[in-house]
Amino acid sequence: MRRLIVLFGIGVILSSAAGAQAYHRFWVNCNYDAPTFMTTMTRDAAQDYANAARYEGYQWGGGCWNYDDVDSYPYDPPADTSTHGEGGDCSGLTFKTWRESTDTWRDGRYYWRALRNVHGPYDAASFRNGNGAPNHVVAKSTAGVMDAFASSTHVGMVFMRSLYGGDQIVEAKCEACGTNIFYRTYRSDSSYGGVGRWGWTG
Repeated sequence: MRRLIVLFGIGVILSSAAGAQAYHRFWVNCNYDAPTFMTTMTRDAAQDYANAARYEGYQWGGGCWNYDDVDSYPYDPPADTSTHGEGGDCSGLTFKTWRESTDTWRDGRYYWRALRNVHGPYDAASFRNGNGAPNHVVAKSTAGVMDAFASSTHVGMVFMRSLYGGDQIVEAKCEACGTNIFYRTYRSDSSYGGVGRWGWTG
């Protein structure tokens, strides 16, 4: 009987481990390559970078995706970095699109490849406050393409301004909705502030 209980316990442990590994697969595809320092950074190039991440997944605390236009691990439990799923979260996508440094005092331009797993030092509230050398607060009325709107919990970049009260926003939104371009009215939402990135060259 004791042997049966021990074997049952081992089986439970192994099945739990297998279940846990199901949430730890995508990041093995990611890398930790150094970024490429860039002398230029255009809003058009940033649009292209963010647009290419459309249809990829969302991973809270993440920053790694593979450009296959699908979330490889959808519906992971939210707000859990240990799931190691595909995609950036809202601030990770903004960090990589804005070519920022992991050092908050640097305002240079650093190109991060999609499969480079990096989130950056900023959360949504940090972006909202304009924290870090590359970032600053902007008036929402003047926020343009590749500026952003940030609240204490979310940040999304202006992909295209609209004449109808909202904007086309590119954002990593949630596990169920992933990364995409959505029509949002953050510009008129008092919980959101405008934020920009210094150093655009065109």
